[in-house]
Amino acid sequence: MRAEFYAAAMLLVAASPALAAEADLDQARAMVMAALPEDCDATLADRLDGIANETYAVTWPETEYDGTPVKRHGTLFEIPCSLGAYNLGYAYVFAPEDDFLPMAIVSFATPDFVLDYADDTDTTLLQDPVVTGLASEMLLINPRFDPETNTITSFSKWRGLGDAWDSGEWTIDRGRFVLKRYVIDPIYEANLEAPKTIEGQQEFVLYQAETR
Repeated sequence: MRAEFYAAAMLLVAASPALAAEADLDQARAMVMAALPEDCDATLADRLDGIANETYAVTWPETEYDGTPVKRHGTLFEIPCSLGAYNLGYAYVFAPEDDFLPMAIVSFATPDFVLDYADDTDTTLLQDPVVTGLASEMLLINPRFDPETNTITSFSKWRGLGDAWDSGEWTIDRGRFVLKRYVIDPIYEANLEAPKTIEGQQEFVLYQAETR
């Protein structure tokens, strides 16, 4: 009887971390669905193959006020939200292992910009894109998370051909996802008749963080 009780207790202990992780993922999904009810399909991951909720354990370095280097830990939840003809939107929830920082949906800083095309082919700009400020997005398009660099990279096609697009990079910095780089290609090359080629710049870096 004692051996059976011990075995059952060991199984419960082994299952506890998995149960806790599943509960945290459920909480993250619930937060996203509550915050973005019109943008997120709660059944997307269940209905479609190859699309799943993901959980990542993350670690990053910080420095204490006295100069002591420390390692911080947290969990990143990747929640699929929307599926278009050629773009898949995800939301992210971040949970630092810190009693003072609760689980929260990640807001991603993105440049706001305007474009001035020369004509309706959208193949030539009259001037470089103008950044008018910064916006905040809760959904990223076609993102991927690299646990080696703690970086999320997005790639949003402006149409199915993918000849015009934008891409951003956000990296964990002191427990926050900070914008590091944002690039756009606003030129719709496929609108040109072959064999004409595009002259001039096609890709524009709207933001590039300085390295320390």
